[in-house]
Amino acid sequence: MTATLPEARSGLETKVDAIGTRLRLRALTAMGHSNERIGQALGQPAWLVGRIIDRTTLAVSADLRSDVCRLFDAWWDKRPPETTPAEQRAAAAARERARRGHWCPGAGLDEEHTDSPGYKPRAGWRPALGTGVANDDPLGRAS
Repeated sequence: MTATLPEARSGLETKVDAIGTRLRLRALTAMGHSNERIGQALGQPAWLVGRIIDRTTLAVSADLRSDVCRLFDAWWDKRPPETTPAEQRAAAAARERARRGHWCPGAGLDEEHTDSPGYKPRAGWRPALGTGVANDDPLGRAS
């Protein structure tokens, strides 16, 4: 699965470098998942997802990193639903953002190195169709 990172204690919460979290979130964006959809699946605000993706947040909690890894495992090869015009616009905007940023989809990440500081995927953006539509509750949080 994912490499173990050195963890640092910051206050009461364990923090880890956000590099692997960022790359996984960018890969999900390349599949068409918006910050809002990712945030909803993680139980986190969309703005936090955006801050991680944009490198504003450089460290994340170990729990958030773990949740992102689980989400990535569930969605790396899945598209978001696009049954309504709003879903279609959100997915198209996410894919365009990934194209502009040259972010690779999940298949382009070397999982062995994804969490290593300084790792940069060799693959860049490519259109990705995936293998199906992603489940709305991949982490099993819905009541």
